[in-house]
Amino acid sequence: MAKSFLNNKDYPRGIRNNNPGNIILTNENWQGKISNSQNTDGKFEQFTEIRYGIRAMMRNIISKVNKGNNTVTGLISVLSPAFENDTAGYIATVANTLGISPTIAIELSQESLIALCKIIAAVENGNEYAALITESDYQDAIAILGISLKKKTTTKG
Repeated sequence: MAKSFLNNKDYPRGIRNNNPGNIILTNENWQGKISNSQNTDGKFEQFTEIRYGIRAMMRNIISKVNKGNNTVTGLISVLSPAFENDTAGYIATVANTLGISPTIAIELSQESLIALCKIIAAVENGNEYAALITESDYQDAIAILGISLKKKTTTKG
């Protein structure tokens, strides 16, 4: 079932915009995007449903990683520039939550992409509000991603 928090003033900006990654307003024609002319925020993208905002965040992460920002330090430095954020703190939070060094290459799988998105949503909106986004919402976003990612494989020893 489609989920939307659009313009619900009880929630932080990223949630009420259905844009948990707080993607800045662009001319990008994101799937599920509310057109710039109808956007009521003025600074950040708005989406019709939360799954489209998650999808945009996922595609943005994949694009940045594929362009060489493939470490937590590289990725977060681009997504959350120091001139407007505590980038060092953000990097530490993401790396610590993932349990990896901020300088090792990120291996993108469905699981690692969802994990990154969950952490970003929590940092951007607060843990209590990020918890409104369910595992099903992340899976819905993967289903409409349009990019094939491997599922993490586990080996039994």
